[in-house]
Amino acid sequence: MPQIIESNAVQMLLVSFAGVIAYGFYNFRPWLLAFAGVVVAVLIHFSFLFDVGEVYSYSDFYKRAFWYFGDDVTTCLAAAYIWSLLSRRPKLGCALATAILLSGGRIGVILVIIQIGLLYFRPNLNYRGLFKTVALTIATAVSVYYFSVIVSPTMISVGNEVGYQLGSNEPWFQKTTNGADCISDKCFEYKVKRPLRIRVYGAIAGLWMTLDGGYPGSRFPNTPEKLADLMTEANPWGLNDRLGLTRQDWLMVGTIQSPYLQFGAGYGPFFLIAAMSIISLICVVGFRNLVAQPGESGSAFAIFFVVNAIFNQTQAWLLPGPILFVMALCGTNIMVQAFLTGKRSGNQAQSIVVANS
Repeated sequence: MPQIIESNAVQMLLVSFAGVIAYGFYNFRPWLLAFAGVVVAVLIHFSFLFDVGEVYSYSDFYKRAFWYFGDDVTTCLAAAYIWSLLSRRPKLGCALATAILLSGGRIGVILVIIQIGLLYFRPNLNYRGLFKTVALTIATAVSVYYFSVIVSPTMISVGNEVGYQLGSNEPWFQKTTNGADCISDKCFEYKVKRPLRIRVYGAIAGLWMTLDGGYPGSRFPNTPEKLADLMTEANPWGLNDRLGLTRQDWLMVGTIQSPYLQFGAGYGPFFLIAAMSIISLICVVGFRNLVAQPGESGSAFAIFFVVNAIFNQTQAWLLPGPILFVMALCGTNIMVQAFLTGKRSGNQAQSIVVANS
């Protein structure tokens, strides 16, 4: 029984079910989303100021902090941020935009920009102040970011001084030094070429494993060592010989980052097709909801689901984790809204027929 519960498939179902339940709470108490967003934003800001939790300091002016949420938190905060814009909560939007910038994942920030852009392409958007609200939240986020990165060393010193005054023999806070940034000519190699190679090789490995029928359960290479051993021994399509790839190269790849190919690598092509069909269906319904109900705060969930399903191809969100949880919440909202819209249309049509009779 413990092995079944700990299996990847069961964990995915449990996380998805938790997202469905979370939508139920949101539907009856929408303020819970605002409350959760504020709590996460405050904790990230505290993490940034005092270097508590997972923090990466690349330079004097480039820093990222996630508290203990992990770097997926940037992507997840986007749903609450877009919701704050559409529900006309500019103060909440400022707090969430600041948390997104402080956590600073590149993929997460790009996905937020795409979602903001999608807001302006919806028809009949009855929200003239949207551009002003977006500008306000972004300006606040940038200002708070630079102020925080400047005062962070002082805050750490003051915090430690308070600790000593209270009788502590050890410093409460330590400034992080990890995450050194690249220098001049090495930047293109480290920031562009190497990440691109890793993603391409990982995608090839995922495609080969998918077409090979998948590697479920204990067969799945869930560590860099297992993936390196499998790819070195299998030499998929002679790739190692053609490109001179070694076990060390596959160790650097580490995992399959593409969500769909990682899912297919574990469960095979038929389950991958089934999962993509369900996701595609929800995306189509989500697009229809956006057209039918522009400006509704619930549209934020449709935007989040569609954008991540189409554009988020470097985070393995189709696995147990916070992004899958939010995707399940958003997908439930999409289907419920579609059902309610259809029901209202049916009632209206029935009323017209009765009236004409």
